[in-house]
Amino acid sequence: MILWIASFPKSGNTWVRSLVSNYIYTNNDQSTLNKTELIKRFPSKQQFEGICEFDKLKKETEISKHWIAAQNKINFYQGLVFLKTHNICSSYKGNEFTDINNTCGSIYVVRDPRSVALSYSYWLNKSLNETIDEMLNSDILALNEDQTSEVRSSWKNNYLSWKNSPYPKLIIKYEDLHQDTLASFKKILNFINLFEKIEINESKIYDVIKKCSFENLSKIEKNDGFTQNYSKTNFFRKGLTDEWKTELDKNLIKKIEEAFYKEMKELKYL
Repeated sequence: MILWIASFPKSGNTWVRSLVSNYIYTNNDQSTLNKTELIKRFPSKQQFEGICEFDKLKKETEISKHWIAAQNKINFYQGLVFLKTHNICSSYKGNEFTDINNTCGSIYVVRDPRSVALSYSYWLNKSLNETIDEMLNSDILALNEDQTSEVRSSWKNNYLSWKNSPYPKLIIKYEDLHQDTLASFKKILNFINLFEKIEINESKIYDVIKKCSFENLSKIEKNDGFTQNYSKTNFFRKGLTDEWKTELDKNLIKKIEEAFYKEMKELKYL
C-alpha cells in the first residue's frame, strides 16, 4: 500500500523525504541527500511502462486515466511503499487520483503560501507576479523532469484535496518542522508506525535530524550536488519561515492573503 508524502511545490517535501529515507533505509549506502531517491516521485515515466504510451504521459487527461493502473502495478509485489507527489488528491476529468485499494494514508507538508511564493519564484526563475498567479490558478498543470504531466492545481486546492481525502492523514506544517524538528519528526514516525512497525529509537532520531538539517543538506548539495535537482539554481536555498515579511511587496502579500484567507486562518498563518 502507498503512503504518500505530498505537498505543493517548495513546501518541505524533500526535507521530509530526507528525514524519512535516512531513518528507514539505514542499510542503503547512498549519501544522506541522495537517499531521497529511494522515495520515488509519482507520476513518473517508469511507473506507466506497459500501461500507457510515453507520448500520452505528457497529456494530463491521458495520464489521469491510468493513475490507478500504475498504482496497482506499484503495489502488486510490495508492502508499504512511500511515494512523493505534488499532484492533487482528487478526481480529474472523472479520473480519481488514487483509491482505497492502493492508498493507506498520507503525510501532507504545508507551508505558508507567502513563503512558498518566494521559494517557488526562485526555483521557477519567474517573477513573483507570475509565480503567485500560478499559485492562485486552479487549472495549473506541470510537466515533471521526465515529461510526465502532474495536476497540481492551486495552493488552496492542493492543500484541501489532501486535507479532505478519505484516507488517514498527518498534516505537518513546514514552520513547525523548522521550529521543532524533533517533535514533528516523531509525529511522522509514529504515523508511519500505524502502517508498518518501525523502531522508534531516540538516539537514531537525533542522529538523522543532525544529518538532515537544512544547513547540512544545503552544504552537501553545494559540495556534491543533488541528483534530483534539475534546475540551474540550488534546491536548498534559505529555508526560512518569515523571509516574505521583508521580500514580498505589500500588494502581493494582500493578494495571497485575500485568495487563501480561510485556509491561512485555519492553519494559523493569519
